[in-house]
Amino acid sequence: MVAWLQRLVLPPMVMVVCAAGMAVTRWLAVGGWQDSLFILLAAGVLVVASVIIMLSASYAFHRAGTTLHPQKFQRVSALLVNGVFRFSRNPVYLGQVLLLAAWGLLLGGIGVWLGWGLFFAYLDRVQIPREETFLRANFGQDYDVFCRRVRRWL
Repeated sequence: MVAWLQRLVLPPMVMVVCAAGMAVTRWLAVGGWQDSLFILLAAGVLVVASVIIMLSASYAFHRAGTTLHPQKFQRVSALLVNGVFRFSRNPVYLGQVLLLAAWGLLLGGIGVWLGWGLFFAYLDRVQIPREETFLRANFGQDYDVFCRRVRRWL
C-alpha cells in the first residue's frame, strides 16, 4: 500500500467512514433515531463497555511504555498479556466494534449493519492479521502461547 494512503487507513478512520456510511444508509431509508427505551439502554451499555475496554487497554499500553499506534510496529516494546488482554488479544478493536454496534442500534434498520460488518471484516481480515504477523515475528513462542490462551475477540 502507498505510504501516505497507509497512514490514512487507520482503524479509527475506517470506523468513522463506516459510521458515516451507516448514518447515510439510515437516512436514505427515511428513518430516524430509535425511540425504544430498551434499544437506548442497550446502546448505552455498549458505549460504556466500549469506553472502559478501550481506556483499560490504552492505560496498559501507556504503563508498559509501548505504542498504541496500529502502524508503528517498530515501537512495540512489550507483549501485553495482563489486564483486559486476559480476555481479548485486541481490546481496542473490540471497543471500537462495540461502539459502532451502539451506533447501529441507535440508527436502527437492517441496512446500517452493512457498515458495521465492513468495519469488522476490515479489522479481522486486514488490520489484525498484519499486526499478528509482526507480533509473532518479534515475540515468537511467547506470542503463540498468548494466542492459544486468549481469543482474538472474546
